[in-house]
Amino acid sequence: MSEAVLVNVTTVSGPLLLGYLFNWGLFGVLSVQVYFYYLAFPRDRRLTKWLVCGIYILELSQTILLTHDAFGTYAIHYGDDGFLNNMQLIPLSVPIFSGMVSCAVQMHYGYLLRKLSGSRLLGFAVAFFAIAQCTAAFVQGVQAFIVNDISALATKAFASETIWLAGSAICDLIIASGMTYILLQKDTRLPATHALITKLVRVIVETGCLTAVSATIQMALFISLREKPYFTCIGLALAKLYSNSLLAILNSRIRIEGVHSSPGAQVSAGSSFAFYERSANGRRSALPFPRLDGNGPHIVDVRIQRQTETWTDDNKSKASTTTPDLDSILSKA
Repeated sequence: MSEAVLVNVTTVSGPLLLGYLFNWGLFGVLSVQVYFYYLAFPRDRRLTKWLVCGIYILELSQTILLTHDAFGTYAIHYGDDGFLNNMQLIPLSVPIFSGMVSCAVQMHYGYLLRKLSGSRLLGFAVAFFAIAQCTAAFVQGVQAFIVNDISALATKAFASETIWLAGSAICDLIIASGMTYILLQKDTRLPATHALITKLVRVIVETGCLTAVSATIQMALFISLREKPYFTCIGLALAKLYSNSLLAILNSRIRIEGVHSSPGAQVSAGSSFAFYERSANGRRSALPFPRLDGNGPHIVDVRIQRQTETWTDDNKSKASTTTPDLDSILSKA
């Protein structure tokens, strides 16, 4: 095998293999997050539940399609260097599915920004970039089907890929900066509300910057290294980053407890849930996780608590109890 062929095999198969591994790993993380979400927030708005369910179905479908491609490349056509550049089902599973997932996540937070800020302009800006990048992703997917060559994709589908990734990065930055500003404006400095807002701001900035930076790096590799498809390494995992970011923000309202607490005990900001084992005499003992050891039936129940704050108005000399409204906004909006 010549050196030129060896370099081509390495530069094509290496990024693809890493992309497949990242996709499978992130799908496992997403599955755990979805499980915790439906366990902890059964009373969330139906639209939010349907959004999570729809995104998970898309991600499951993408993982199945990419597994099919990985098996075809590294098992059925193992040793066939000419097959490495074959797109197989990647045009459907990567740009089209990634565009749909990212658009759904961005539109959800565009709606949240609209509700929290009251600004139609801000919501419209997020919706515009979300729809624009999704449309460009669909166009890029169609072009990839026609080209059917990974190494030639950067040359023959340059405009659509650039608009797709640049639009995603801009939209993510708008969401992260807008949500951070609005949440800080709503900070009442009461202990639980302040803790909740601080945690949400940190998670939103981290997840928003993660997706924006990932899209930017993929675009930079796509533009600067057109002959070497290194961009596929990030491209295969981009949708999973968006879906995990959404679930990370939704699940930032929960706290898993592994110790027993009295019914009247207060917990940290947001919701919490704990697992308890109920014995035959009705007594309960805390479990760090549901018993799955097979030694007999174990009844496990889940308790959800919400933090309340008590404050005193010195002028009126009366106390009242309030629940942070931000939790309900994020769960019902």
